[in-house]
Amino acid sequence: MSQDDGQKSASSVSVSQYVPPPSVVPHNQFDTRTPLQQVFYWTPDQWEQFTCEWVRMRRSEFGYLGVEVLGGTNDRGADVVAFMSEQRLNGVWHCYQCKHYADDLTLDDALPEMIKPFVATLETSRTLPARYIFVAPKIHPRLKDMVLTPAALKDRFLTYLDGRTKPVAALSPQTRTAVRALAQSTDFSMFWTVNLDEVLELYSKSPLFSSRFNLPPTGKPRKLLPPPEPQVNEARYLQQLLDVYQERFGEDIATVQHAFEHPHSGEHLGRQRVAFFDAEALRMYARESIAGDTYEELQDDVLTNLIEVAAIDYPSGWDRLQQVLKASGQMTLTGSPLLHLFRNSQRQGMCHQLANVDKLHWCKGGCQ
Repeated sequence: MSQDDGQKSASSVSVSQYVPPPSVVPHNQFDTRTPLQQVFYWTPDQWEQFTCEWVRMRRSEFGYLGVEVLGGTNDRGADVVAFMSEQRLNGVWHCYQCKHYADDLTLDDALPEMIKPFVATLETSRTLPARYIFVAPKIHPRLKDMVLTPAALKDRFLTYLDGRTKPVAALSPQTRTAVRALAQSTDFSMFWTVNLDEVLELYSKSPLFSSRFNLPPTGKPRKLLPPPEPQVNEARYLQQLLDVYQERFGEDIATVQHAFEHPHSGEHLGRQRVAFFDAEALRMYARESIAGDTYEELQDDVLTNLIEVAAIDYPSGWDRLQQVLKASGQMTLTGSPLLHLFRNSQRQGMCHQLANVDKLHWCKGGCQ
């Protein structure tokens, strides 16, 4: 995307009537504007990156082997490119031209850009893209209509080449003649436009959606029930609970089965396993629904709140466990998009997740 594009970007002209006056989004709060409203405040570079992310979501649809951003002053009209063969720009590929204007992208805006792939094919080893797609927040109806009638679009482009506009005048006579000849032999169904609604519909299904638009994640975690038999991934936190039970209830609790059968520890152990798997369900939900390390960051915040509680001297490991579980339900957390889903059971379960990796301990030095 060239510097000239920026002259017509939303950062330098009035914003669309579809967008309310800008509001400052308070720190650690979700954005109340819709994605459709937010995009008009983006910079051209943000729009280009968003387009690249969207194109990568279309890999399976078109069989893309790779997607790259080429945008810059010498991109030759190719901001985002998607390869469909190992030959990349020398083979079959799609070109996405990103335009972030406050006003509609018009036919007059598009015609100078349409010259670029022809010139690039003549002056470099690039092939013509199989598709050349204009991606903009708003597309003018006339441009949409012309793209839907490739023959009429070709006639309009050839007429444009006969004019005296600055982009055409910048071509040498030889290049203009060569561009005309190549355009005459080209099927103009290669040119497409994309509606923003269509882009957002696909993007909304991605884990990137919530973080990109600072929105709360949709849906909720699936319920995970503890399996009847303890799993390998439960070993360490269960051993820590066994240490607590041995200290409190006696040496006869040597295994998880013993703990379940014991009249005082059985129900308690069952509740802790339910909490652990509630937290596991939230962890899996975060991994599938939100980009980045959101759950791990929440764990770090929780550990920061609880580590000092666990460090206090207590009469027993049972007392330490109870105080940490109690504190997990009382702590105030901010900033995580998961907080509206972070119930007490999951808070307690996260304590056991942290114990499972030895970041929290209930019995100092282990209980015998």
